[in-house]
Amino acid sequence: MSKPMRRVAAVVATLALTVTMSACTQGHWVYDSPPAAGVQVDDGGIKLRNFLVVADAEGEGILLGGIASRDEATKVTGVTVAAEAKDGSFGQPQQIALSDDIHKGATIYLLGDTTKFNDPGLELGHLADVTVNFSTGQTVSLEVPVMSSEHPDFAKAFAEATS
Repeated sequence: MSKPMRRVAAVVATLALTVTMSACTQGHWVYDSPPAAGVQVDDGGIKLRNFLVVADAEGEGILLGGIASRDEATKVTGVTVAAEAKDGSFGQPQQIALSDDIHKGATIYLLGDTTKFNDPGLELGHLADVTVNFSTGQTVSLEVPVMSSEHPDFAKAFAEATS
C-alpha cells in the first residue's frame, strides 16, 4: 500500500472511530453534563445523579436528585448540606432527616418533599457541599450548584415541596 493510501486509510479509520465513540452516549446520560442538570458521582456501586439544591433568597432549600445502588441493597441513613461561604469555605452542615431503602439495581428520587432544609448561608449561584451516608458505612460527598427557586426548571418542584 502506498503512503498516500495509508494516510487515507488512517484518516478514515480515525473518523469512523470518532463517530462510533461519540454516538455511544447519544440519548443517554452524559458524565460531563452541565451543573444546571445537576452533578453526577459514581462511588463503587452507588450512583448519585442530577444532584442540586434549589433555594429561595431567605435560605429555604430542597435537595433534588437520584440515588441508585448497582451492586447491593442499602439504606440512606442521613444527608447533610453545607452552604459555600463567600471565601470558598463551607459553613455548618444542615442535617436532612432522610432514611430510605434502595434495593439492588433500583433508584430513589429526591423530589424535595423529604429533603427540605433551611440554611440562611445559601447563596444562589454558589455551591453546597452534600454528603450522603449509607447503612453499609459508605459516605459519598459532592459539591452541587445552588439554583434559584424561581428558575423555570425548578419553580414547580420547589413550590410543591415547600407548600
